[in-house]
Amino acid sequence: MPTGEIREAVAADASDLVTVYQSAYRENRDRGFSAKMESVNERTVAEWIDEYRVYVATVDGDVIGGVRLEETASERVKLSRLGVHDQWKGKGVGSRLIEYAENAMRASGYATIWLTTPQDHPYLPEVYRRRGYEKTGLYPLEYRRYDEIIMEKQL
Repeated sequence: MPTGEIREAVAADASDLVTVYQSAYRENRDRGFSAKMESVNERTVAEWIDEYRVYVATVDGDVIGGVRLEETASERVKLSRLGVHDQWKGKGVGSRLIEYAENAMRASGYATIWLTTPQDHPYLPEVYRRRGYEKTGLYPLEYRRYDEIIMEKQL
């Protein structure tokens, strides 16, 4: 990743995160994996920042990526809403966000981190496999033309 930092998001980051998510999820839509994220609004993102743990990647003060973490059980946390602005994809930003999130959750006492990703996506399942995530089940989506898989990693 270029020189920058990862930090916990603050309310003032919501607008910039909307721009990041709309840019980041455009590629998935173009590949046939439509997502609510490309139409997310500032109010929703501000609620996430208030309710969950959200981390942002910045370069020269500009928000270029983000990730959300949500406790789903006392020892389990879900990683979601990982997005990197299209201009920064392929530069290690996503990997740094995931690593930061995993370390923060480990330090907070969580034993397992999990996520869902489109089963037939051309590269996302493999990205997570390389980071130590294993497929543990299916996550059917009745409202979409595709299903997702559940992937977990022990922290």
